[in-house]
Amino acid sequence: MKDASRPIKYEDRVISVSEIDTKDDTCRLGPGVPTDALAVSIRDVGMINPPVLRQRRDSKYQIVCGFRRVEACRTLELNEIKARVLKGDFSDLEVLKLAIFDNRSHRQLNVVEQAQGIRNLSSHLPQRGRLEMLSSILGFPENQKVFEKLKTLSGLPEAVQDGILEEIVSFEAAVDLSQFSSDDALSFYGLFKRLKLSQNKQREVITFVAEIAIREAVQPKDILQSREITAALNNSDLNRNEKGSQIRAFLKRRRFPALVEAEGRFAEELKALKLDEHIHMTGPPHFEGGPFTLRVTFKDEEGFSERRKTLDRVAKNPALSRILKPFD
Repeated sequence: MKDASRPIKYEDRVISVSEIDTKDDTCRLGPGVPTDALAVSIRDVGMINPPVLRQRRDSKYQIVCGFRRVEACRTLELNEIKARVLKGDFSDLEVLKLAIFDNRSHRQLNVVEQAQGIRNLSSHLPQRGRLEMLSSILGFPENQKVFEKLKTLSGLPEAVQDGILEEIVSFEAAVDLSQFSSDDALSFYGLFKRLKLSQNKQREVITFVAEIAIREAVQPKDILQSREITAALNNSDLNRNEKGSQIRAFLKRRRFPALVEAEGRFAEELKALKLDEHIHMTGPPHFEGGPFTLRVTFKDEEGFSERRKTLDRVAKNPALSRILKPFD
C-alpha cells in the first residue's frame, strides 16, 4: 500500500464533459442530490472550485471530488469544464480517502455518507484494526454496534437513503429496513413519507408487517398495499395522525387477532362494571393468564369507605365474572 500521507499533486486541465465517466461511483459517498442552485451559481460566476478527477487506464476520467459540480455542468449542457487532474499513480484507497477528507474539511459526514464510506473502504483495509481506522477516517464513534448499524444503510435503495437525510425514515427504522428487499423497503418508505410517523411507530409498523409476512407467507409489500391500508391513506376525512392510528390498529389486529379480540371484550366488560375515577383496573399483559391489577385511590377514611362500597358492588356484578374468565 502506498503511503497515503504523501503530497498530492494536481494538474489543471480543461476536460471534455464526455470524457468523464459519471457512472463510475467508486468515490461517491452519498445519493444524488438536486443541483439546481449549484448550476445557477456555475452559470453566473463560473466554476469556483473545480472537481478533482483521476484519469483511468482507458483514458476516461473518474470523479474523485465534485460529483454535484460535474452533474451541474451536464445540466447546463457545457461541453468542457475546468478540472484538477491527479498527477501520479494513486491507489484506490488514496483517492477514496482524498474524497472523504475533501468532504470532511468543511462539514461532518452524514450517516449515509459514513455507511457508503464503510462500504468503499473496507476491502482496502486490513481486518486487524479496521474499525479503528474506519471510525477515524469517517468520523463515527469507535463502537462495534454503531459500525454494524451504519454499514447496513449502504445497501438500501437511494430513495430510502434520501429519506434518512430528509428525516422521513429514522436511523433505527432504516437499519430495520435493511433486512428487506428493495421493493419492500421502498413500500415502507412510501408509507412513512405519507404518514410522518415517529421512530417508535415506524419500528412498530415494520415489526408487525415482518411478522405477518412470515406467518401468512406473503410479501411485506403486499401487506403494505392491502385494501385496508390503501383505503385509510386515501380517506380524505382523516388527518395524517388518524390515518397512522387506523393503519397501526389494522396491522395489530392482523398480527394479533386473538389479543385484539380479548382487549375489546375486556374494554366492554370494564364499562359494565361502572368504575369511577378512583378505581382503575388493567388486564394481564397480552391476556395470557397473568394477574389483573386494581388501583384504588383515596385521601381519608371516608374516601376509603366509599371505595370499599364500590368494590363490594363490583364484586356482585356479573361483568366481573366474565372479565376473570380466561380469554381463549
